[in-house]
Amino acid sequence: MELHGRVALVTGGAGGIGGAVARRLANAGLSGMVINYRSSGKEAEALVSEIERHGVKAVAIRADIKSDHEVRRMVSRIKDDFGRLDVLVNNAGVTHWVKLANLEGLTDAIWDEILDVNVKGSFRCARAAAQMLSENQGMIINISSISGVLATSTISSLAYGTAKAALIYMTKGLAVAMAPRVRVNCVAPAFTDTPWMSQHFGVDYQQVIANASAGYPLQRIATPEDIAGAVLGLITGGDFVTGQTLIVDGGLSLS
Repeated sequence: MELHGRVALVTGGAGGIGGAVARRLANAGLSGMVINYRSSGKEAEALVSEIERHGVKAVAIRADIKSDHEVRRMVSRIKDDFGRLDVLVNNAGVTHWVKLANLEGLTDAIWDEILDVNVKGSFRCARAAAQMLSENQGMIINISSISGVLATSTISSLAYGTAKAALIYMTKGLAVAMAPRVRVNCVAPAFTDTPWMSQHFGVDYQQVIANASAGYPLQRIATPEDIAGAVLGLITGGDFVTGQTLIVDGGLSLS
């Protein structure tokens, strides 16, 4: 897919992986970029200003992907503002940190929120955007996680891994359902250096990074830019690829 003249929507796109994806796609020649956010309005608007300085029309739209009404309203606004949508990156996600063995700590409320955002939210966005994507032979990229592939003791929670595994399956199902006009693929990153991870681990973060890096064949953890590069590669270099999941883990899953 050539990106010139195209419009992309990145959910949860205000920072971290989402922000890196938005910047990478904008720099690759997009004509329009939509940054979806739920609570990070200030960060989203700052990113819009940054992208527009590079000559790309950009807007930030608040929508909670747990609400089908808000998702459809967001897509309707994209149609009004841009007249088209070519790329949907389902990046928005949520987790809660519950140790894998702590079954009692994994409450119904935690399960419901994680599944609602990570799985149903991505489906809502795909469903709402389906018509415009089909009109323009577009593409969906779902952002899963290595947690949907490997069940390690360091996973944030069993519910999160289950949701990300479901997203990998949903990628396959949507690829069949939306063919031949829309391609659907998935990226599954390993531990990625984002502000969210830094906040979670606090003062121990650099040691956590060092310990984790030692277990990777490439001897480092991922950066958001690593993930953004994988997303761009699938979009621009994968015209005969659909229903696939690209694991971006520095070789972790090989060991």
